[in-house]
Amino acid sequence: MVSIKIGNLKVKYRIGLAPMASLTDIVFRRAVDEIGGVGFMVTELISAEGLRRKQEKTFEMIKTFDYISPQFIQLFGYDTVAFSESAKIIKNETDFSGIDINMGCPAKKVVKKGAGSALLKNPVQIAKICSSVRKVSDLPLTVKIRLGYENVNFRDILDVLEGEGVDAVTIHFRLKTDNYSVPAKWEFAENLKKIYNFPVFGNGDIINVSIARKRLEKVDGILIGRGAIKNPFIFKELSGEKISEYKKATIALRIIELIEEYYPEKLRLARIKAFTKYIVAGKPGAKKIRREIYTSRSFNDAKKLFPQIWL
Repeated sequence: MVSIKIGNLKVKYRIGLAPMASLTDIVFRRAVDEIGGVGFMVTELISAEGLRRKQEKTFEMIKTFDYISPQFIQLFGYDTVAFSESAKIIKNETDFSGIDINMGCPAKKVVKKGAGSALLKNPVQIAKICSSVRKVSDLPLTVKIRLGYENVNFRDILDVLEGEGVDAVTIHFRLKTDNYSVPAKWEFAENLKKIYNFPVFGNGDIINVSIARKRLEKVDGILIGRGAIKNPFIFKELSGEKISEYKKATIALRIIELIEEYYPEKLRLARIKAFTKYIVAGKPGAKKIRREIYTSRSFNDAKKLFPQIWL
């Protein structure tokens, strides 16, 4: 697997773990880091305003660990001051490897604040946000976008981002108005490879090794989201390594250990339920095991069932 540069950071593989709200937390990122094979990882969405105000909950979400693969923190918001102040905190008070700005989240609670994918309708604000971060931080700066809000305008957005000196961009190949039942529109990846001053990563519906290899032919790199939750070994498999069934089965136990290490007892059951939805998708008997875990009344009950969903 070929390495790639993101600003002044050289990453070993041109594949990364995509940010997913409530999923790419410290537990999952550490588990994937221990498995290996991933170029870099991006955290779940972190509020720029919450970080600026140093809210306790926000700081809990950005706990870090002694990682091998570079870790990017993903910020969302609208206010340029919040981005500027939070970028200073990341640079001076954390050991994250870079900053990623979310300009693609379709969630209503994010969009109604003018953040996430709402920014795709506001190129002027996009430029201001990137400029505000660039002025205070020399960490690698990346941005995650979609094809557009209601209409495709991603090339116009890429031009703006290039003008602001962004180091890499990830495109989720759907519009904001597309739901996840609509296949990602990878036809828009044609002729994107190596034409900008930054690498363009692709994202969307990369659910197995075969699809990942095909997508790597179209773009400079890829970010894998749901496919990685379902199979955390996908990055290792992309490098050609064969993973034994026994090794795959042990990941459930490791995730349970990490949940117990990082979360208080009252939050542990919710963690297992969050992972379960994506892990069981498409597997035989998925509905039954999902229902059993979802109806578990305690973490101890759920953790007895959790290893079964990996088999």
